[in-house]
Formats: sequence, C-alpha cells, structure tokens
Amino acid sequence: MKLDIVILLYIVVTFVSGQRNDHQDPIPSDVYNQSKVCVVQDSHHQHEYYGYVPPCPDSEDNAPCVCTYDIDSEDNTMDLDCSAVESQEQVKQILKADFPFKNFGQFDLTYNYNNITVLESGVFNGVSFEIINIYYTDLEVVELKALNSWYETATKLNLFNNKITSFPFDELSQFSKLRYFSISGNSLGMVPADAFHGLTALEYLGVSDNYANFVGTFQDLPNLRDIDMFSNALTTVSANFIKTGSSYLMHIDLSGNNIVSVEPGAFDIVEGLEINMYGNSLSTLEEATWRPHLEAGGTLFAAYNPLICGCDIAWLFGEDQLLEQIGNYTTCNDGENLHDLDPSIFDPC
Repeated sequence: MKLDIVILLYIVVTFVSGQRNDHQDPIPSDVYNQSKVCVVQDSHHQHEYYGYVPPCPDSEDNAPCVCTYDIDSEDNTMDLDCSAVESQEQVKQILKADFPFKNFGQFDLTYNYNNITVLESGVFNGVSFEIINIYYTDLEVVELKALNSWYETATKLNLFNNKITSFPFDELSQFSKLRYFSISGNSLGMVPADAFHGLTALEYLGVSDNYANFVGTFQDLPNLRDIDMFSNALTTVSANFIKTGSSYLMHIDLSGNNIVSVEPGAFDIVEGLEINMYGNSLSTLEEATWRPHLEAGGTLFAAYNPLICGCDIAWLFGEDQLLEQIGNYTTCNDGENLHDLDPSIFDPC
C-alpha cells in the first residue's frame, strides 16, 4: 500500500513539473542549435521560437522578392526568388536587408520582361549564391564585377534565353566551384573560348543558339562531360579546338552551324564520345580527322550535310566496319543513305 502511494505521488510530481516546463520555462535556444528548428512563415511574418531568429527577414522587407528557408537545412541556407522585381534598383535595395546570414542557396530571376536590361557592378551587394537562374528576361548587359560575390560559391550559373550581348567572360576563371554554365539562347557576337580555361570543376558548358563566332580553344577542363555549341557561326573547326583533357567527355554538339571543314586533332579522343555535326556544310568525312575518334569507340552524327560520297569515304567501308559508328540518318548529297551504299563501289579506290 505504501509503495502504491509513493508511485502515485511520483506520477503527480512529474506531471506538474512537465506542465510548468510547458507554460513557464522556455526551452533554451541552444538546444535548437543542435537539432531541427521549426520556423513557421505566413504571408506577413516569420515567427520566432525560443529565441531563434529565422534567417529570412519579414516578407515586407524583401518584397517583391520571396525569401524561403528549408527547415531541414543545417547551414541556414536561404533561397531568394526575385522574378517579380520591376527594376535593378529593387534588387539592390532588397539585398541591403538585414539578413542574419549571407550564404544563400539559390537566386531566381526568371520570366521577367521589360524590367531589367543591365546588371551593374556591385548589384548583388556582396551577397553570394550557389545556384543562379536568370532566364527568359530582357537582360542585355552583364557588367564587369556584377557577379564577383559569387566567385567562391557558385556551382550553377544558368543564363539561357535572355538577350545578352555583353558578358564579362574574363571573370569566369575565378569561379572555382562552377560545375554548370549556360549562356545559350542569347545574342553574343563572339565567345572567347580561352575564357573557360582552368574551370576544373566544370561539367556542362552551354553556348548554343547565339549565332556567334568563337575565338581560341576549349582546353584545361578536366571534368567536362557535355558541351553544346549548336546554332552558331562556326565555319571551320581548327586543330585542338576542343582538347579539354577530360576523360569524362560524352557529348559535343556542333549541329546547325555552317562548318565546311574539321581539322585533324580538333577533338578529345575519348571512348564512347558522341559528336553531333548534324546540319552543317561538310562535303566529306576526312579519314585523318574522324578515324581516331571512331577507333576509340566514338560516334559521329552527320545527317543533313552535302557529302559527296566518293573515294574519300572508302575508309569507312574497310574490314574494321567503322561505318557502324556513323549515325543511321547520314546521307550523301543525292539523298542516298551511307548505310545503303554497296561497298563494292569503292573497290577501284
């Protein structure tokens, strides 16, 4: 009986103590620094719990940009969507807000027309981002040092489908962590290929659909996997043009240019590499240029080129059957498919 009374008293004391903790003693904030913190955001305010200050300011302070925060994040990373801004000055003003942390994850400025045509030097006020998406805007000019706060943080810089005519390519070598760069679908007249030298983390490079000329070579890109250069103004692919040194390179797209010749040694020789020359002006597939690529297990897509299909391509029909690595839709200038040609027509060659 005494034991039962002791147990009952213990339960009552424990319950009352728990009630006091719930209603009187706030949980120390340092407890939450070691575990997940729940931050609730409504349309006007982000609420503060147990002395914890949410990284995003109140929504009024950054409107029309929207700051969001992943409650599962362990490093207080914020994302900022400024797609609704009406001017560059709004972006500047918002980035002057009192953010407790400067380590943003993602910045978005998308589908924004008639508002921002220039990104000026210092526009981002020293705030850095890892992923930057600026696309489908009327942006025309990116000034020197407009992006300098991203040098050590940016892993993805996505600038496709704007109206960019001027970009500070000389700054690219300072982006030490950049893995993805696209400036496709803009209005560049010239792309300095040398500007990409030394981007050792870069895996994807997109410079398509600019109708641009290229100066220099793409080299020293040891982790590059894909390079898209379709719909530009290339006429000749020179020796060492794409010699990245990457053993991971899987795809080079040069379709839709006006290429009439490709010099030997133009490309990396990598097993399994696909090169797309669709829709150019090649009249022949020179053995010195293409045999090393095909012998390494590479593939060539050359449909919609005016190939003459004379003795100059007889080498494709040898015992090593390299023709099998030419795309099935590749045709001669008379419309006949290379794969339908009778090999015996090359006997006199």
